[in-house]
Amino acid sequence: MRVHPTVCLGLSLFLLQPPLASASVSPEEGAVQPSVAPVIGDDLFPAATGALEVVLDDGGEGPSFLELTRTYGVLTGQHVTFSEETKVLLEASRVQLDRSLEVPAADVQRIFEVMLRQSSFSLAVESAASPRVLRVRSLESIERSDIKQTSRLITADQLELARRHPALQFHVVVALPHSDVRQLSNSLRTMIKDPVTTMLLPAGNSSSMVVGGFGDWVFEQAKMLQAMDAAAASAQVERGEIIIALSTGRAEAIAETLKGVFSDSSTRRNHQVFIRASEETNSLLVSAPNSRMEAIRRVINALDR
Repeated sequence: MRVHPTVCLGLSLFLLQPPLASASVSPEEGAVQPSVAPVIGDDLFPAATGALEVVLDDGGEGPSFLELTRTYGVLTGQHVTFSEETKVLLEASRVQLDRSLEVPAADVQRIFEVMLRQSSFSLAVESAASPRVLRVRSLESIERSDIKQTSRLITADQLELARRHPALQFHVVVALPHSDVRQLSNSLRTMIKDPVTTMLLPAGNSSSMVVGGFGDWVFEQAKMLQAMDAAAASAQVERGEIIIALSTGRAEAIAETLKGVFSDSSTRRNHQVFIRASEETNSLLVSAPNSRMEAIRRVINALDR
């Protein structure tokens, strides 16, 4: 029996490389200066060489995102590109914090992406070969329409990678063998607030769903879909029906005894045991999950003596 949930929730790495459109950025005076610290590497980006210090000025404002991006480039040894329109927006946008912040080297990549995302910027790898080149795009610029072209395809067991990168676009095919993905997709349409940056679609005629968007969103929706499918799987029970002829016992009496042993009204119907007695043939008709049939047989044999 297939259960069709209607609850709303949500393969090897490859890199799409759209052409570069602007020059790389070099550090300039005035950017926040890093301090040296031990690091933990990331499987998509090189480890930062030091902590990222974000200092608020006397007016309580942080550096511009243009300064932040350049400092990030210095810390990671990568070159960052952006269009002229995005550059203007980076320079106009300032980091908003309640106080100055020092980010440990191990957390620089994640916090940098969190800040970008919160201010409507995205990040993508333009070239993974040395020298590494990244690109920042503003979701408030014409480049918004290019966002999905930067999406990385990952497998379902690489979802943790997506979670760690909230400013990058990912897409993943999630297998849902116990769900009706068409019905599920129709129920989830209201979740797609921004079709330019988000995707949630059936994968052809298969029992899979394609989930696409920014990393943290992809992680959350894919995990929710997997949990829903697991719940559907637990609700699916293979059932059978058997007729057992009795030798010496009375069918009605044994049926009443069995009902007291195996019946539980609080159990879901497809997990319940149903027993009906036939006086004419002195037999029992048993309908139950296949996994319980052997136990039922043993009890009947014990009673039929």
